[in-house]
Amino acid sequence: MVRRIPGFDSIWGAMRCQQLHRNYRKRREYYADLAHDRGLVYREAEVIEQIRQRLARRGYLPRPRQAGEVHTFAFIPRISWHASLYPELHELGPVTEFDYAAYGYSLEEFKRFGTEARRRRREMNDLVLPVLRKAHVERPVDWVFVYASGLEVRAELIRAIIDELGIPVVNMCLDDKQSWAGPVLDGQRTGQVELAPEFDLSWTSARVACQWYLGEEGRPIYMPEGYDQKLFRPMPCQRDIPVSFIGKGYGFRMSVVRDLRRQGVPIQVFGKGWNTRYVSADEQVEIFNRSRINLGMGGIGYSDQLTNVKARDFEIPGTGGGLYMTTFNPDLAQHFDVGREIVCYQNREEMVELIRHFLTHPEEATDIAQRARQRCLAEHRWLHRYERICRILGILPDDDHSETRKEQVHT
Repeated sequence: MVRRIPGFDSIWGAMRCQQLHRNYRKRREYYADLAHDRGLVYREAEVIEQIRQRLARRGYLPRPRQAGEVHTFAFIPRISWHASLYPELHELGPVTEFDYAAYGYSLEEFKRFGTEARRRRREMNDLVLPVLRKAHVERPVDWVFVYASGLEVRAELIRAIIDELGIPVVNMCLDDKQSWAGPVLDGQRTGQVELAPEFDLSWTSARVACQWYLGEEGRPIYMPEGYDQKLFRPMPCQRDIPVSFIGKGYGFRMSVVRDLRRQGVPIQVFGKGWNTRYVSADEQVEIFNRSRINLGMGGIGYSDQLTNVKARDFEIPGTGGGLYMTTFNPDLAQHFDVGREIVCYQNREEMVELIRHFLTHPEEATDIAQRARQRCLAEHRWLHRYERICRILGILPDDDHSETRKEQVHT
């Protein structure tokens, strides 16, 4: 195999990084020019008004609910980490799941892009509306929450739901910078680009992508990931891991770990691609608690320069274990007080210097981690995100003061 030639992985990584940057810049500049020509500017209040007017035009009248009463129809396959989205949805209220994996379908088969992939995706999409109809009859569904891409969901399905039932349909994408367009399957691109105009609200974790959604006549709301506060919690244990990183070993991450080890940083890595065993969600929480420093890498794919907000940015601080240190990202800096709640580096030299500093100043690291947990409990649970979407849709009142917002400490 060519890629096993010594040194070739670095060359391959550099080529992939250049390709990623080239494609990203091309997309970014295309939408910047389009926005300039059309006078498009992302202003959240204006988008919220557009969403509400769209719902009103089709005769949708929200049924005011209290927290704990909202009925969600969730198109969220229980694959990878996605199951962690469900617990706090259940705190919002009753949930009807559509998990295509439970019906025997898989993301991998759709990625084959052949005739059978087209047939299977259409077959799976055809199952959704009957399940939704039944749930809506048994107890009115307040909103449809989709966490999927154009690889899984056809635009025709979203239109059918809206045309027949009028229920607000919301999509969440946490990877727009890397997967906006995608290849074509059955006449539809497999990213978000062709779904954007169909959803009533598109939740994106990349601020720059708001301009892209506007360019495709979508209605974006920028909002980052959250975390499940019952899973990601403090645990009594010794802090016996100096530095840890949990995540797949690929792209630029491999060279980061090699560089750290060359400079004597005692880092332990966990996840596929590192020749280490798989660690479950509970084991990950234990590692976060055992680590004096939990290292994050905010880059995308083969690039450590293009950054995106990640679920780890809230799961680790929310756990309240060791200090969280990750790549500086201006989007992430909106949600934490950098330096007081989390620590960020701008390059690998800063990373090494900060690691050495906090390993020799453990009390300072502990104070920062504790402040981060308080911030997460108060503002960054998945439930906070879901409630915000429901307030935008009119399902929850704008002046809602649920117990989750009053909560400052939960142990």
